Amino acid sequence: MARSEKKVDTVKHKVEPIVRQVIQELARLHQWEGLDDFSPGIERPKKTDHGDFSTNVAMVLAGQLKQKPRDLAELVVDVLKDHELFEDVSIAGPGFINLRLTTASWQQALSDISDLNFLRPNLGQGKKVLIEYVSANPTGPLHVGNARGGPLGDCLARIMSQCGYDVTTEYYVNDIGGQVDRLGASILHWMKVDAGQESELPEGGYFGPYVKELAQEAAAHPDYNYLGEPTDQAVAQLAEWGVKRLLDEISQDCQAIGSTFDRWIHEKDLRSEVDATLERLVASGKTQEHEGALWFVPNAGTEKESGRNIEDRESVLKKSDGEPTYFADDIICHVKRFEAGFEHIIDVWGANHHGHVPRVQAALAALGYDPKALEVVLYQYVRVCRGDEAIKMSKRAGNYVTAREVLEEVGADAMRFFLLQRAPSAHLDFDLELAKKTTSENPIYYIQYSHARICSVQRKAESHGLQQLDFAEIKTGLLDLPEELALVQFLFEYPEIIEKAALGREPHHIAYYLLDLARRFHAYYAQGNADPCYRVISDDIDRSQAKLYLLGLVQAILADGLRLLGLSAPVEMKSGE
Repeated sequence: MARSEKKVDTVKHKVEPIVRQVIQELARLHQWEGLDDFSPGIERPKKTDHGDFSTNVAMVLAGQLKQKPRDLAELVVDVLKDHELFEDVSIAGPGFINLRLTTASWQQALSDISDLNFLRPNLGQGKKVLIEYVSANPTGPLHVGNARGGPLGDCLARIMSQCGYDVTTEYYVNDIGGQVDRLGASILHWMKVDAGQESELPEGGYFGPYVKELAQEAAAHPDYNYLGEPTDQAVAQLAEWGVKRLLDEISQDCQAIGSTFDRWIHEKDLRSEVDATLERLVASGKTQEHEGALWFVPNAGTEKESGRNIEDRESVLKKSDGEPTYFADDIICHVKRFEAGFEHIIDVWGANHHGHVPRVQAALAALGYDPKALEVVLYQYVRVCRGDEAIKMSKRAGNYVTAREVLEEVGADAMRFFLLQRAPSAHLDFDLELAKKTTSENPIYYIQYSHARICSVQRKAESHGLQQLDFAEIKTGLLDLPEELALVQFLFEYPEIIEKAALGREPHHIAYYLLDLARRFHAYYAQGNADPCYRVISDDIDRSQAKLYLLGLVQAILADGLRLLGLSAPVEMKSGE
């Protein structure tokens, strides 16, 4: 992919060069130096009565030029007020400049939205990014907490791909270690119980009904006589078999939710790299041996070092028995990613892993990698509810709600949207009853219904002989109702929302935007019941064509936003209202 930047052509990007040109002209006139490449900041005011855009250019220049901000603002306004793009240019406060565009400027700008580049801000410029998500331990069914990372990671991949990043998605399979051994021992325990033999569940073993299901399936397996094998061999075989069975199940659940992966990386396949990587860490001087184990000590040899500085047992790289830890394997995993050519890595992890993040980043720094090239998006706990009542337990898992149960009850679209509608850093209440409603109370239903309603209007228009026209064929001046102009202005915020979601790693901004757009559309459309001026299809053909063009743009952005969230954009829906 080409590395040349290509900005989205929005109204904001039309305003910015005009203000820059004014500054350059004033700089030449008043002999200001060093302002040829000055870039003014253009923002949208929080209050619409302050204008369409505002700039603090005078405030920024004041310090550099040693002049009063308001005096500079008056110079800028005196030039801008005569520009054909602006209806009003005014000064606010100590020197902020508010800009209001003419109605004709907004109407003419509609042509930009039909350009696909409008929806594709090239932020990434081809940068190779790997995004890891879900990566639930294959020792139990996928629960709704892990499942939150699926739509989040998948949505980030979609958004960043649209913003010009070269994205690869990954599932990291933790298929080795103590938790896997306990799974095998737990399956063997329940097999013995079913066979009437004496047995004790191992410490930290798994006791959910799903383990008993695996035990019954294993007992009926035609190729193995697990009960007849030596215990260690049986545990190892059952662990490998159980992990494969559960991983297949997790993969199916992820796919059903719409979370797919370009590659699956297995922890056990990385073990051949462990010695070489640990030798590099030892050579870096950031390790110590203690109690027969090898520890990572990021502050070794610095003034920050206190005593052994090895009190955090999560920093053990190799245990006293010579077995590498999960921490060591995780370091190797990230090293392999950088060696594969990825320039930036984004891990989507549960918030309970927050303490693991600085350890991995410090280890990568010790190995010579940029720790900032590893970014971790942490997401918070999900509480499943029915109204105000929390659901704490699954019939199958025993101590948590599985993703499959939620999926089967509310469907993939509702599940994804409800998991995406809050910032990753916010705790999330998932109301099953609300997610199933076919009314405007349900946000995903409301958004999808707005898309379907526009499709219905377009079908009705076609039956009246009206076709969707190109921008050059419509009379934009007929889109002059306040709500129509407000819709036009709101549509131009969409690429900025995409940029915000991409740069902040927060897809919920798109969910909020779509819900707001749906509300604005429904409110505008509903006025046609009382006021003929708002009716999309009327005897005024030119006005109808202009309204249809506007609705077509609303539909296109609704469809694009739903696609980025991994949701369907239905053309027909049934209302429960």
